[in-house]
Parts: sequence; structure tokens; C-alpha cells
Amino acid sequence: APTGASDVPGMVRRLVAVLSDGEVAALSRKWSASPLRVATVCSGTDAPILGLDMLRDALYARSGRHKIGIEHVFSCEKVKFKRDFVAATTRPALLFQDVTEVAQGEGMCHDGVRRLVPEHFNVLIAGTECVDFSSLSTAPKGLRGGGRSAITFWATLELAKARTPAVVLLENVATCPARDMEQAFAEAGYVAAHTKVCTSDYLLPQSRSRCYFLFLLAGKARFLPSSSEETWIHTMKRLGPRRPSFPEEIPLRWTDFLLEESDTPTAPTGKKKGRRGKPLSESLGSKWLAEVQAIEEKEGLQKYGEPGGRPYSDATAHVAALASLPDRAKMRLDVQCKRALQAGIDPLTVPLLWNPAQQLRFTDAGFGTDGRPRPLAPCVTPKHEWVVSARRAPLRGAEALALQGIRVPWEALAKFDEKQLRDLAGNAMSTTVAAAALLATFLTAELVEERRSSSEKRAASTDDEQGQGVKRSRIVGVLL
Repeated sequence: APTGASDVPGMVRRLVAVLSDGEVAALSRKWSASPLRVATVCSGTDAPILGLDMLRDALYARSGRHKIGIEHVFSCEKVKFKRDFVAATTRPALLFQDVTEVAQGEGMCHDGVRRLVPEHFNVLIAGTECVDFSSLSTAPKGLRGGGRSAITFWATLELAKARTPAVVLLENVATCPARDMEQAFAEAGYVAAHTKVCTSDYLLPQSRSRCYFLFLLAGKARFLPSSSEETWIHTMKRLGPRRPSFPEEIPLRWTDFLLEESDTPTAPTGKKKGRRGKPLSESLGSKWLAEVQAIEEKEGLQKYGEPGGRPYSDATAHVAALASLPDRAKMRLDVQCKRALQAGIDPLTVPLLWNPAQQLRFTDAGFGTDGRPRPLAPCVTPKHEWVVSARRAPLRGAEALALQGIRVPWEALAKFDEKQLRDLAGNAMSTTVAAAALLATFLTAELVEERRSSSEKRAASTDDEQGQGVKRSRIVGVLL
């Protein structure tokens, strides 16, 4: 098993280790008074539930009492194979297909049956779509731009208005319209806070910038008397970039998450696309070559059309794993290889991580200005197929999931092909960051005691019956 991926629970325990014994005892007592009823929406792999599960165990291991109960009342995911993944891993009581339906109070479930959305839950965790807010988008849209990012955000807000969960945690890309999103929830009665984070600050070696929001519904949740929005933001930093290191702590590198061939799950291969793009002879006169030539001239690299100008293509000419790459991608890999060789690194023996889908001006060759390979992986994205230079093959889907801290049994991974696993990883929340956001919430906020009428309690009981009485099982088993 990959070294780093096997100890994600240990990473969460290190987050908890930042806390004093008094803090652990107080929050465990306060948040274990009754089970947390949690709903997740558009979170890809349900990584927040995985993070919450590990956080609950870490807090209990530290305190020895007051174990937090968790009821995963429903999840929602539009893409079928992602619902299959959620059904095979976190197993929520209900699994809806479309957040826009869920916001209206009833929706189609994964099993093809329409059901009512549960009315009573404490916590809503959402990772609304980010494509229209991303800096990589070729056609960015704002919060009112009508794209999928806006649609899923407004649907999530409508769900919060309709079901009034006490706590809402929301994640999106760092370039999202954060102030507008805060304002929208504030107008619905929520106290709002947000902060920008990077996954690498929370023990996973990935450079992934995101914006996390905390919303507390007035009358149902509140900050502690000694806390405020700024306290939650400060606590996120305390658990992340300002977290003290321990003497035995050795920072992980992305290469610690690579699998041996024998460790790879047997998964369906899917349909392998054939060779794309124009024949190389035509590509040599294309704009892709112009991009390569500009970099070669600027950086003093061997010219592409000269002997030795295609070192990576020459070394991987008969490698099946790279055969389907378009010529422009192969050209970019050659440039990255020449950059590394010029810096004194042999990328055929030293693993570097390259993204041949991105233009060369937006990416680097996987090493720093000091000539050393970067310890952090770039941001895992759903559509890009990163190449591990020394492997002469792409980063595997299970490895991409591991870099997000997703720990699931092999038998679940084996049901999905590589493209699906990479897509799942690219759209997921990082589990350690989600755990930190929840831990910061537990430390700085509390649910407001409210007396529920007997009719409300019966309604909550009906919610469980709608889910066929199924409660989420803890995921047990060896990680990757």
C-alpha cells in the first residue's frame, strides 16, 4: 500500500493533537449530546462523511468518552457512476439524483424511486459545482450567470431555506464569488464566514486552493460567547498553516502515494480512445508547434525538429499507456523532459508529475528553482491525465483519490475504470480539509437547545422510515 495514503486517519489524529485536553473534552461533550444528522450535496465522493467519520474516531480515541453519533440522512449526486461510488462507500440512507429537485422537497433516488427529502437534519455539507468559477474556465460565469455552478449554488441555498439546517459547510474554488455567496446566505438568516485554504497545509501533499464557508442559522446555531466568525477563520489556520509540527512528523511527498503494480486494483479498463489529433507531419505546422517553439527559444532548449529534440517521445515510442495521447500532448511532454534534463534531472529515473493537457505557460516541469523535484502534486483535476515521468504512464485513479485522502476498500475501487476514478478524485473535497472545517466548527460553535414538539419528533422518525431505516455503516477495511 502507498505509504502516505494508508495513514489518513493518522493525519486527522494530528489535527486533533493540536487541541488541549480541555478543548477535546468540552467539544466532545457538547456535540455528542444527540446524534448529528448530516446531509451531503454535490460533494462528489462524499469525502466530508469520510473525514467526519475519521474525526469522530480521533476525538473518541483522545477523550475516551462522549463519542459523537452520526446519521447520514441523505446524499445527492447527479452523475450515475459517482452515485454508484457513494452507494458502495458511505451508503447514505437516501441517495438523490438532482439537487434542483431536492431543493423542491422531493426527488428521484438512485434506485429509481421518488421520495420526500428528510425535513430534520443538523448539518448540510455541500461542494457545489465550480467549473464556471474556476480560473481555468474558458468561459467563466458569475453567481448569476446561469451556469451549473450558479444553478447548484442557488439550489443548495433553496434547500437550506426549506429545511433550515443549523450548520451549513460549503466548499468551492478559491476564485468563487465568495462575498456574493456569503451575502446570499446572510439574507436567508445565516451568520457567514469564509476562508481560503490549501490542501497541502492539512497534511496531504497536494497544492489545491479552495474556499470554505461556514454558515450558522440564527436561532438554531451560534458561535460560543468567546468566539466569532474571525475565531473560526483563525482556528482553520491553527489547524492548517499555523499547526505546530511534532518531532516525529515527516512531511509526505506526492511520491509517497504512488502504488506498486501489484497494489493496483483490478478495475474495468473502459473503452480506450484511439489516437487523436492530426498526423505528426501536419502537427509540425500547427499552433501547437508554435507554442513549443516559443518555449524552446525563450528557455534555450533543444529544438523540436532537431536530433534529440523529442527525448520523451523517443524514450516512450512503444509505451502503450501513452499511445493515445494527441501529438500536442506528446510535444509538451518533450518540452518538460528537456526542461528537466537542462536542470540536471533525469525524468526517466526521477518521478516528476506532468500535465500534458495544459499549455506550457500554465504548468512547469515538476521541479523548483533550486533544481529539486517538487514535494507537492499540482491540483488534482477531473479531466486531466497527469503523467508520472519515470513510470512512463499516467497517475492512476486510485493514487489521485489517495492524494485527496479518500480511503475506501479495494473492492469498491475495482468497480470503476481509471477515467472515472480520476474524475471522482478531481471533484472531491480533500478529506483532511473537510475534517478541519468540521473540527473548527465544533470548537467555535454550538447548536442552540430547542424543544421539539412531538409532531416534529414524529416527522424526524418518518424521515428515517423514508430512508427504509438504513443508517450509514462505518467504512471498515484496509485503505489502498
